[in-house]
Amino acid sequence: MVGAVLCGIPLVYVGLRSLRGKRSKAEEVRSLKGAPDDGNSVHSNCESLSNANSSVSDSSLLRKHSENISVTTKHYTYPAVRVFYRPHPKASVLPPKLPLLVFLHGLGGQMSQFQYLLEYFVHISHTLAIDLPGCGPSSEFSPKDWDAYTTSRLVEIIAEVVNHRLEDGQQVVLIGHSMGCSLAVTLAAKGGLLAGKCAGLIAICPKATVSEKELKALKTALALPEFMFNLFRIYDRRGGTLSNSVTRFVGPNSTEKVRKLQLRFNKESRTPVWRRIASGLRLPTEEEWTSVKCPTYLLAASEDKVCTTKEVDLIHSWFDPAKRSGSVSTTASMGDSADSTPSSSSSLSPSPARTRSVVKKCIIPDAGHGLIYETPQVVSGLIGEFLSGYVTEVLSLGWQLLYLKEDKWLLKNLEKWTRIQSVSPKIGGYISGSGGPYVKSPFRAMKTLRQNDANGHNPIEFSGKWPDVKDVIDISHEQPPYDPEVFGEGVRYYKFPTVSKIPPTQDEVASFIKLVDSIREERGYDDNISIACHCHYGFNRTGFFVCCYLIQRLGFSVEQAIKAFKDARPPGIRHPHFINELFERHCLGLVRAPTF
Repeated sequence: MVGAVLCGIPLVYVGLRSLRGKRSKAEEVRSLKGAPDDGNSVHSNCESLSNANSSVSDSSLLRKHSENISVTTKHYTYPAVRVFYRPHPKASVLPPKLPLLVFLHGLGGQMSQFQYLLEYFVHISHTLAIDLPGCGPSSEFSPKDWDAYTTSRLVEIIAEVVNHRLEDGQQVVLIGHSMGCSLAVTLAAKGGLLAGKCAGLIAICPKATVSEKELKALKTALALPEFMFNLFRIYDRRGGTLSNSVTRFVGPNSTEKVRKLQLRFNKESRTPVWRRIASGLRLPTEEEWTSVKCPTYLLAASEDKVCTTKEVDLIHSWFDPAKRSGSVSTTASMGDSADSTPSSSSSLSPSPARTRSVVKKCIIPDAGHGLIYETPQVVSGLIGEFLSGYVTEVLSLGWQLLYLKEDKWLLKNLEKWTRIQSVSPKIGGYISGSGGPYVKSPFRAMKTLRQNDANGHNPIEFSGKWPDVKDVIDISHEQPPYDPEVFGEGVRYYKFPTVSKIPPTQDEVASFIKLVDSIREERGYDDNISIACHCHYGFNRTGFFVCCYLIQRLGFSVEQAIKAFKDARPPGIRHPHFINELFERHCLGLVRAPTF
């Protein structure tokens, strides 16, 4: 932890507990600084980084929907704060007043760390992210007053930006990472600047307490002249993606791509900005955490060395009703595993937003402090599940797709169906890299047939074209647009109805696997015999079921299964919430705690 403080890299919380509400202590720490720091030192950025060039590393989504704006609070004017904002592209045809999802980065961090989450949630609601002044490649470091970067001043910036985007009656969901959790709680707690507007709070890797050792490390770091602080940062980055500056923040099994991202974030963290924010940072108290009156989700990573799982355990314990004599509601209108997406018989009239003070906790395995870009599919899936289950069901991509659903045989959809590959090659793949064995599955994926399709994709001509297919599993919900009785001799038809737009449930997957196992057993596990599976187009539900079988029966990893299906039936599974669900459901070691 001492090294983390000295290197000045993103997302480190040190020496903060004693600063709660005590500016005198902050002044004490500030007095320990060595050389004056006006932010203009030639060493201020630790390396000669071009902020303009760094921004090209951002995704096209961030570049297209971000701008630098001037933000004036009652204390300061910040001339160029980078803000990402994207309204839901289909907001005009969805229920009104979708919540605004606000993403808050940590100490030394930037909005780009939420890139993968943003790419998912822009399809679910209005989204906003902020690079705090001097953070990220584009946000301007101005003003340079130390007081302008205290927690109190930073939450004023956030509230000003958020209120500028909110409509009357619209609520917000605050999603913070590391220090961003402290900012979110400060905003949402009783008396906070957004307390009356907060519909949900997601705290990813929050910090609850600080030790005397960490406080001492902070004092040591801030006592150093800036040039010496930067020398420590350079030293800490020796080894590049294998350096301590990277391994401290990512899990031991992280990919080279993730490590390169972490190294980039480290380099783009500006020393004078980090020092100002760190010296003025204040952790919310237990009383502030427990005064939050909206659904709260605590996420942690098992390999996090910066904000360990003990921090989340402690925060979660603060809400334990056995210790708080009923101050937190424990009414369980939804089970922990309740299906938050609508079934085929569900009403699509949105239910009112839920505002009870439910608190959930989950620990994600094999990930470090950078879990939002290490395991974004799992994180997105968990957050999406929480939002649709405890904030409002409208924040379910499956719910929205059903709400916007069109007749599948409208002319434009018929033309789309016609263009799609009729039947895929036999699905299979390498499960141990290119040098490992190639594992065949029993599946071909296909689109539904039509009784009189002029191009030959009909049950009468099907067997002649695909003689290896002896079993057809129809997972569409409706009656098929063809007569299964006219398949060729020896072809068996199975109706296994499921709802479109929604990932199949665990029970449905178990039943599907049992069905396929029984078919294969009856066929003597003959690799020359295939099972054709289809929904309507043969991508999402079909891909989900096939991938689950590859993972649970044939030993594929989630990534390998998704790739095998995509290679055989491009572009593969299309709905991102289906992919996230695959990762979340097969995330071994995911720890969920009791809901308070």
